[in-house]
Amino acid sequence: MRKGLSGIGSRIQLGAAAALVTAGAALLLGACGDGGGGARNGAKPELETRDRMALAQQLDPAVAAASNAFGLELARRQMEKKPGENMVLSPVSVAQALAMTMNGAAGSTREGVAKALRLDGVPLEKVNQSAAVIADLLGKSSPGVRTAIANSLWLQKDWPFKNEFLKGMRESYKAKLEQRNLTDPKVRKEINDWVKKQTRGRIPSIVDEPVDPLTKAMLINALHLNAAWENPFQENQTKDGPFTRADGTVKQVPMMKRSGRMAYDEEDTHQAVKLPYGDGQLSMLIVLPRPGADRKALAAKLFADPAWWMRSYEGFSGELTLPRFRVEMTAELKELLAPMGMADAFDPLKADFRAMANTDATHEPLFISRVLHKTYLDVNEKGTEAAAATLVGMKAGSAPPNGRFEMKVDRPFWLAIVDEQSKLLLFVGAVEQP
Repeated sequence: MRKGLSGIGSRIQLGAAAALVTAGAALLLGACGDGGGGARNGAKPELETRDRMALAQQLDPAVAAASNAFGLELARRQMEKKPGENMVLSPVSVAQALAMTMNGAAGSTREGVAKALRLDGVPLEKVNQSAAVIADLLGKSSPGVRTAIANSLWLQKDWPFKNEFLKGMRESYKAKLEQRNLTDPKVRKEINDWVKKQTRGRIPSIVDEPVDPLTKAMLINALHLNAAWENPFQENQTKDGPFTRADGTVKQVPMMKRSGRMAYDEEDTHQAVKLPYGDGQLSMLIVLPRPGADRKALAAKLFADPAWWMRSYEGFSGELTLPRFRVEMTAELKELLAPMGMADAFDPLKADFRAMANTDATHEPLFISRVLHKTYLDVNEKGTEAAAATLVGMKAGSAPPNGRFEMKVDRPFWLAIVDEQSKLLLFVGAVEQP
């Protein structure tokens, strides 16, 4: 705990906007003050799938595994907080925003952010190197898959931010840096316009209220994805059908159908199928708990095992029925992140962000006031506004009866969008009511 500090403190605000085509994260910091964010712009030239794979192999496996573990734990906590509600979040988007903030933290505050991100023992230099690889990887597209990621930092004008911190944000996170009067309504509109542009309009705003005068920085990540199925659903096969919610109510929804060979697995507790995008660089994993399965116990098991979400599956012939759906979510993540290790970062009396700004000179210690995450996911016959992955290897598990399966997704299910080349979970979600 830091001692001898006067004043209430300045705020850092973090926010995230995500969509299965777009995702983003923004962090707001205050010193009894403000917050900021970062971004990346520019056209993304297409790369061949093999060239994208070469780039993905530069990502540190420990950082990728940490991002996945962090995202699954965050998703599990959000599902427990809002049972029965749709949920979709982007582990990459939130982790990028928090990693930027970690660069400005010191002492136990930095240790706490690292713990929450599952990065204990991983040197900050490796984290930043991996952030640069992720920016390059998701800033490029490949056949059938278009992705874009951007970071921006919006900093209070004339506040003593440290040049070394700002240099790191530019070099590792390719961040757009803006020093402005954050309470100016025109600046708030500029921030929202930036998010809207980066997410192709799917997240129209990230700062929905006037900025608190105590806010000194806003750190923002935006991620957008548009991916076509490798084998699209036929629109003339889509028919309305019943979807039974967890509370037993039934709703008629558009049900897409596909038959043929698919990457599939089943166990006593659930069925799972992987649907590739593009040339297989990305994929969507659909997990359907069996009727009568203990969903809470199953979630506790599967969401605690990042490796399970990265398994390969054997191909089987069968028939899949999947609802066409769209999910939008706005979530405050502060209450979830604090017990994961970040309590000090949210406490004005304990937070230590001296590596970000000269807070001793201002007598206004920075602390994180909020972490906001917005997401949008649209899944239809042609594909997803989201991320995709490549199927590699063979699955482990038992074969379906007679080598053929039927999977009818007519009740609540979980999903993930996986980058098969980098082994990153780009999105994780739960669909309770399409």
